[in-house]
Amino acid sequence: MEEFNDLFNLEEINEVLDNKNRDPYVKDVGDRVSIIDFSSTTHMNGLELDPEMDEEMSFNSMTYFIVIQTRQNYKHDAYFKTYRQDLVVVNPITNKQYRINSGHVQLK
Repeated sequence: MEEFNDLFNLEEINEVLDNKNRDPYVKDVGDRVSIIDFSSTTHMNGLELDPEMDEEMSFNSMTYFIVIQTRQNYKHDAYFKTYRQDLVVVNPITNKQYRINSGHVQLK
């Protein structure tokens, strides 16, 4: 286990996890948002994103989502941190829905 821990810089990981660049604004149903941090994003069934299967979830300034549910209370264990997923967003083109932490989306 010690060898595994040596692969990562825990200070760097903690800095990313404590990132103060999260969007503090309240999101409401109907808001257009863009995702600024994918670490708390999952499919509706709780499965993590797959970069090959979920191409729409790449950083793309043209992609946006619409908030369709707020005040949710799902937990997502992302290995180094457990996130509270309090929003459900939908891609208006594909109609795919995702759960995410509200601090990880930004009003568009």
